[in-house]
Amino acid sequence: MKQHSVFINGIGSISIQKEGTLTLPEWGEENYLRCIDPPFAQYISPALLRRMSKVVKRGIVGALLALQDGGMEIPDAIISGTGLGCIEDTEKFLSAMIEQNEQFLQPTHFIQSTHNTISSQIAIMLKCYNYNTTFSHLGISLESALFDGFLQIKMGMLSNALINGCDEMTPDYHLMLRKVGFWKRSPFQIEDMHKATTSGTVAGEGCNSILLSNEKNEHTYAEINDIQLIHHHEKNNIEEQIRLFLNRNELSLSEIDAVMMGTNGDIENDSVYDKLYFEGKDNPTQLIYRHLSGDYFTSSGFGLIQSARILKSQDIEPLLYRKESKKDKIQHILFHNHYKNSTHALILLSVCSN
Repeated sequence: MKQHSVFINGIGSISIQKEGTLTLPEWGEENYLRCIDPPFAQYISPALLRRMSKVVKRGIVGALLALQDGGMEIPDAIISGTGLGCIEDTEKFLSAMIEQNEQFLQPTHFIQSTHNTISSQIAIMLKCYNYNTTFSHLGISLESALFDGFLQIKMGMLSNALINGCDEMTPDYHLMLRKVGFWKRSPFQIEDMHKATTSGTVAGEGCNSILLSNEKNEHTYAEINDIQLIHHHEKNNIEEQIRLFLNRNELSLSEIDAVMMGTNGDIENDSVYDKLYFEGKDNPTQLIYRHLSGDYFTSSGFGLIQSARILKSQDIEPLLYRKESKKDKIQHILFHNHYKNSTHALILLSVCSN
């Protein structure tokens, strides 16, 4: 069977960053920021807007931005990943059940509380009747969606696919996670990203969309060479898994120009990356992103978009460096994310040759 190449042809992102810029957020005492939303009315009619939750609006606009960026109107597939789904609507429905003693409940919040609401609403907005699915796999939800689209394009089942990663962080859910120690107790400092010494991370939210295609064009950012999801591995075996992953792509770690890591300032999380990408002359440049996006289940989408931009522009924003090491040309980027060191996602991206 002929295998097709897979390219990133469009990106769209709504995050805690202003559009088109990367700045260091001021986290404050709560270590919690919400998205900077675009003018939704420019993309969605007011009649529809009033019935949509914020995460649905963001998901739709992020998808429209990616399609516009890639010069496409209707994709062959819409594949989404989300850890929490529409958590705000879920909270509203459950609160109404309690307050109204389970009587006279409005169905809107219930209908829009399911995890696949975002993918469905994007399809309705686009009038797209093609393949549509949602993955909810905690910290690798986005990678699972990307893997699905990647495999189907690789095998020739699809020509293109719109991949979305969306999650929101509500004040109530943030408070619950804070009580169990998920967030840092003291104000977050950038030094936490370079060498974590305490537990906990910082809260963010966002919707990131990536348009995949089997053809490159003037919009193309990068090529995705390979993806591997590693579940329930032996904790001391991940280094060998990375070596085998690169070997099957005829590469070694010394030939990787940069590694984009899921570092988040939590000492337990970051120690995994420290053991794998220790200092040495042959190691790739270390890049990080969660200090710019905050941490949420699909924040890896923000990092993937930054990786694609680097390969297209051949320029690395200074704020993305964990350990700076200038390169004349950035040919390959290894994207590595893990969730609680039980599931790892490896994505190999390369620059597109003319």
